[in-house]
Amino acid sequence: MGDDIAVVGIDCLFPRAHGVDAYWELLLGSGDAIGEVPPDRWDPAAHPDVARGGFADGIDGFDHAFFAVPPREAAAMDPHQRLLLPSVWRAIEDSGTSPSALSGSDTGVFVGVMGGEWGRLTLSGQHRPTPQLGAGSSAGMIANRVSYHLDLHGPSLAVDTACSSSLVAVHLAVQALRTEECSTAVAAGVNLVLSPTLGLVYQQLGLAAPDGRCKPFAADADGIGRADGVGVVVLRRLRDALAEGSRVYAVIRGSAVNQDGRSNGVTAPSRWSQQKVLATAYQRAGVTPDRVRFVEAHGTGTVLGDAIECAALGAVHGVPRDEPCAIGSVKGNLGHTEGAAGIAGLIKTALALHHRVVPTSRHADRENPRLRLAERGLRLIKSPLRLPRGETVAGVSSFGMGGTNAHVVLASAPAPHRSGRVPSAAGVFTVTADSAEGLRRNLLAQAGAVAGRGRAVSALCWSSNRAKTGLPYRYATTARDAEELAGTLRRDAERPARDAVRPSAAPVVGFLFTGQGSTYPGMTAGLYRDLPAYRRHLDEADAALAPHTGRSLTELLLAGDERVTGARLAQPALFAVEYALSQTLTELGVRPAAVLGHSVGEYAAAVTAGALGLADAAALVA
Repeated sequence: MGDDIAVVGIDCLFPRAHGVDAYWELLLGSGDAIGEVPPDRWDPAAHPDVARGGFADGIDGFDHAFFAVPPREAAAMDPHQRLLLPSVWRAIEDSGTSPSALSGSDTGVFVGVMGGEWGRLTLSGQHRPTPQLGAGSSAGMIANRVSYHLDLHGPSLAVDTACSSSLVAVHLAVQALRTEECSTAVAAGVNLVLSPTLGLVYQQLGLAAPDGRCKPFAADADGIGRADGVGVVVLRRLRDALAEGSRVYAVIRGSAVNQDGRSNGVTAPSRWSQQKVLATAYQRAGVTPDRVRFVEAHGTGTVLGDAIECAALGAVHGVPRDEPCAIGSVKGNLGHTEGAAGIAGLIKTALALHHRVVPTSRHADRENPRLRLAERGLRLIKSPLRLPRGETVAGVSSFGMGGTNAHVVLASAPAPHRSGRVPSAAGVFTVTADSAEGLRRNLLAQAGAVAGRGRAVSALCWSSNRAKTGLPYRYATTARDAEELAGTLRRDAERPARDAVRPSAAPVVGFLFTGQGSTYPGMTAGLYRDLPAYRRHLDEADAALAPHTGRSLTELLLAGDERVTGARLAQPALFAVEYALSQTLTELGVRPAAVLGHSVGEYAAAVTAGALGLADAAALVA
């Protein structure tokens, strides 16, 4: 486990699948994302042979103000950069971390991207070059933009190995985590079909599918259909993720990258190199091929590519085994997302391990008999594959047109540690945004996301405070269940924003310590049980008071004893609680610029300010 890498955050944008939930629904429904080229890409009448493919909606949208990018610079930016930035932001939030919390950290960014259509379109003779276009069209800047805008100081690089680019980026991210070059890594792939050029190249090479569809391992497979795609995963060392209680989608056990070398053509695949990269990845993962339950194959749907890949898969996985190794390819749903193809397959596999079901591989019902799958110990996923309890091992392949191959070995996540805590009945749900209108939109979006959950919202509240926070316009509300929370969010979203002024600096915090009259039996007992920091500070105050009170105030509080409200014990108990609360908040980063106390609260305020030590204050209070 020491070298294992956890997938802790995911975000994606694929044709007809905006977001992780939509992507999973598309896969489960064996959906088809192929359609006509949008009119804002190119004139389909001018190139009718490449007029179909997988095209994502809204690739021209970008919230430049959110990322503090001037409008002129945003307009010159490659849309690969514009789409990747918000996707990385969402993936980091999905990992349970606020993007602002990574500012200044050694977080690395590794992005797979293929080609440079935006540069060809904007820096040709038709346009006058500008500094903004120069920076906006650089492939390397795709990764550097993310590091710059999120203030990430780890490795930052774009990877172009053609179709295997994003899986090679994952491999490099895994290596950087294992050598402790970074503590968190963002691995991504991004691909946008901006012109017909590469499709025409595929056509001349005899690789383009006339209907724009990839049909992996099918009898009617006839070539590649191009597609858009953005995929991001956030990776951490498994031991770190488990120590912090992070949700783990899947675990990366090992990976490998190699090259065909001088084979039977620079653009032709090599069975022997594919076999070798598979075997090396399994060896590094400490896994024998007979344990691999399913493989997300490269599966382009070309006659030559499918034949060579199945021969390589069979040579490695077709060892004596109880049941065949299942194979499939997401390209049957999306098309070939090229530079993002590897990350599309990796995300599909991580979600399959997380949900314990592998979706049907589209076009698998028309299996190509010439591939001799059964003879090779392989089978296509023709219906959803339910995964048994316990660890499941899977592989993901991605092969570049120039011969750079990658394979990643994943396993299902270990069972989460049960803390024994009883979830709180209520919580504080927070929403932040970069503008007043943005806050209103976020309230409506969150209302739709939480509606219908019908359960306690403590986990949602926890993640909202940990991950989706730090922007200047802020909202908070308490809630006991999802329906109540959704209703409150919708109601407040309709209220006009009054005095919505963007703060110019961090908020100034003051602590007010109340006096006698606020004590009650069992006060903060739940906090004492749930929060180690508070428990430590209350025990510290109790120990300081015990020589003077002759008893443990903590025991009385936990027991809900009525005597805690009596004159003799109310003031020491209140002081202990106020001291523990202020020390806990300070430890969590809420540091007061000023303190004020009323009555016995003055003692806790004096200790917080450093004017009195704990021992002296305890003696005076008692």
